[in-house]
Amino acid sequence: MPVRYKATLLLNSAFMIAALCAQQASANETGRDLTGVIGIGVSSAPEFSGSDDDATGAFPIISLTWRDRYFLNDRGLGFYALRNAGPRDVSVSFAIGYDFDERLAEDDIRLTGLRDVEAGALLSAGLDFDLGAAAIEVELNHGISSDGHEGTRAIVGAAFSRTVGDRLRLGAKPFVVWSDGSYADAFYGVSAQESAQSSFAAFDAGSGFERVGIELQASYDLTPRTALFVGVEHSQLLGDAKDSPISFDDSQTEISTGILFRF
Repeated sequence: MPVRYKATLLLNSAFMIAALCAQQASANETGRDLTGVIGIGVSSAPEFSGSDDDATGAFPIISLTWRDRYFLNDRGLGFYALRNAGPRDVSVSFAIGYDFDERLAEDDIRLTGLRDVEAGALLSAGLDFDLGAAAIEVELNHGISSDGHEGTRAIVGAAFSRTVGDRLRLGAKPFVVWSDGSYADAFYGVSAQESAQSSFAAFDAGSGFERVGIELQASYDLTPRTALFVGVEHSQLLGDAKDSPISFDDSQTEISTGILFRF
């Protein structure tokens, strides 16, 4: 099974990775240029946003930082314009990566007649800061591939974490996602031409809040550098995403598990 539909699960694991990385000293403190986490996971997720069928597959985990300035992770290859600055540990980052989110007619026979929305390149900007009780994460991304959605999304989350004993770490992150008209129309809209070629009525999907949800994670250290993790994300489609005739299930659940190696 291809892993093209696993973009959201890579993001689902991203908070877990960030929490594990936070336990380590920075590159500047350890004297090492390269720090981070690598691993492998297995996940089950909807075939596409709004699907009522799940698919299972493996996915890689990569979260590396070079000299506390450049990174390679689920967002792609990027750099920090600002890194852990001030009393709130404010970080500002920019990256170019690959957006695995797509919806293809081959995913579901009911999609016959609709245009394919393919995966492609993605530009992103991030803002992170610490409020004490929670770490606030804001991400803005924009698709730049002509065969993709070419839309913009804003994701805001509040990450909570707690260490239980010496080995167990628990985390939770409620989040909300806003998307513009281009993204919404690509994944949830049905044009007049598509309506004539399919079984769906025409539907104009506009900008607005696309979904709200929560991520739950747990990791357990097997050794100082190796950990097992499990993550569950549940989200509810909102607005036009929920009302779209091609959203067969507005309740979306994703599950992942795997092993991580820190260095």
